[in-house]
Amino acid sequence: MKSLLSFSFSFLLLSSHAQSSDWQQTVDYQINVGVDHQKNTATGQEKVVYSNHSHDTIRTLYFHLYWNAMKKGSHSFERMAEMGSNYSDLTQDDFGQIDVTSISVNSVPLVMDVYESIGKVVLKDPLLPGKDVVIDLQFTSKIPSCINRAGKNNRSGTDYTFTQWYPKLCRYDKQGWHTDPYFGREFAGTFGRFNVKIQCDPSFTVAGTGVLKNKKYLSKGWEEAGKQTKSTPTVWEFNAENVHDFAFAMDREWRHEQKRIDEIDFHFFYPEKNAQSWKNLIDNWHKSYAICKENFGTYPWPQFSFIQAGEGYMEYPMCTMLEGASDFYSTACHEFMHSYFYGFYGTDENLHHWMDEGLTTYAEARISNINGDVLEGNEGNSDYILYSSFGEAEPMATAANHFQLDFGYWNSAYFKARVFVELIQYMIGDETIRKGFGRYYNLWKFKHPEPNDFVKVMEDVSDMELTWFQNYWINTNQTINVGIDTIQKTNNGVSFTLYRNGIPMPLDVQVTYKDGSTQRFHIPLDLTNNVKKEFKTRPTILQAWSCGAPRYTVSLENRKLSEVISIEVDPDGYLPDDKEDNLYEK
Repeated sequence: MKSLLSFSFSFLLLSSHAQSSDWQQTVDYQINVGVDHQKNTATGQEKVVYSNHSHDTIRTLYFHLYWNAMKKGSHSFERMAEMGSNYSDLTQDDFGQIDVTSISVNSVPLVMDVYESIGKVVLKDPLLPGKDVVIDLQFTSKIPSCINRAGKNNRSGTDYTFTQWYPKLCRYDKQGWHTDPYFGREFAGTFGRFNVKIQCDPSFTVAGTGVLKNKKYLSKGWEEAGKQTKSTPTVWEFNAENVHDFAFAMDREWRHEQKRIDEIDFHFFYPEKNAQSWKNLIDNWHKSYAICKENFGTYPWPQFSFIQAGEGYMEYPMCTMLEGASDFYSTACHEFMHSYFYGFYGTDENLHHWMDEGLTTYAEARISNINGDVLEGNEGNSDYILYSSFGEAEPMATAANHFQLDFGYWNSAYFKARVFVELIQYMIGDETIRKGFGRYYNLWKFKHPEPNDFVKVMEDVSDMELTWFQNYWINTNQTINVGIDTIQKTNNGVSFTLYRNGIPMPLDVQVTYKDGSTQRFHIPLDLTNNVKKEFKTRPTILQAWSCGAPRYTVSLENRKLSEVISIEVDPDGYLPDDKEDNLYEK
């Protein structure tokens, strides 16, 4: 019995480990939707082929019905108000919803039980491993005002933004179903194909995810491929491969420009009144994409659209919705980089928001730097320290929906997460982290990586252990605090002692002498197992500082205390600590 249990346990461990990389579900959507701009409604038919590549038998399907979060009386409004949003002045016309009017699976009519933004369908026949089901459903929607990323008449004047607009299968992976309700934050999805046909009045131009198949964009409006006249109503057809969502927007007044870079068509849709604000983005985008390609890999789809639409700024596969009318170059760069970390990596933004927002913020700073300014790798510290002062911190590992306040979410997802990447860069080196992003691209695009996967890549390229840092920074609220404790004469010269509390880190120290010379030291950390190979200023490598020792002493042999002008811990300012005791000066 002991040997049988041992074998069974070992088999379960191997199976569980294998699921993290050897399978993922796939979907194939065909959606026909009609938009009635007079009634502000949408009516659609959807066919989905859902393929079960897991080792599990699936007995229930779950769907996101995001627009029910905009339904009057929804608890989502209450939750979003708790997190800082204000919807107190909404009228009946501002609310929206989505209703599934019929659903069948493999031609068997079934019932969808709905609780706010999640729909549940119990299958008559279980979906076995390696098998598919065909889902047919019909839905109707009341289009909300553009109050939470989707809806009609946004603040910059766009007529309609269709995001999170259709019944979307929830993601199923090794952790099971991800049935996160919608509170206005993040998303997760399953890679697959989308064929979407949108019927609307011909006065609208439609732009979004996918490649447009049956029309051609003009500088203003469009023309029908192969036709002399426009039909009323007209149908727009888009195809997208290997994406996990589909979004589009519609407007009567957009201007359109197109830039072709490396066989990729970049589209820009904006109202004439904002043309000057968009000019900077259009004229300089080729510079940012060149930086992106060099540092983060080639964009893998044939097109990308920057669209003035939506509420705020939000990413979707192969497009982004940009509400603002002012010069937003850095923000546009940020949203484009989402097409990497959210888009083709497919990171679960609910569970691992920082892997999308934080890595995107890190990348934004680099691809928007078209003037070639020197980036030291510590630029994220100021925002992180500022937001950390606004309220009680919550661990970065907190799921996006479960932060108590927006400040905690923003700091964790954007600023603390950016600093996480910058501190890894500090520990392994600039060129090494660039190689790491290249390896991450080659190994994990279209595969839904998780935190361990990102950190393991950086360990592999650097030959350094980083899991300890991942645990401290992501799973706890501990911070970095180092400083100079004492300085004194010794029989052989001078020594100074450093103190540390909170998160241990490798450390740089610089000593300046009376004659103007300097001496730089690098104190490795035992937890990393090895020492980084890249330094901007070559230091003397000292013995590793044990993570169990709160103090560390450095000896300056054959030196007099009178010769020491200053001692500075972290002289380049990479560490986000309070700096209170980082400098000794005479």
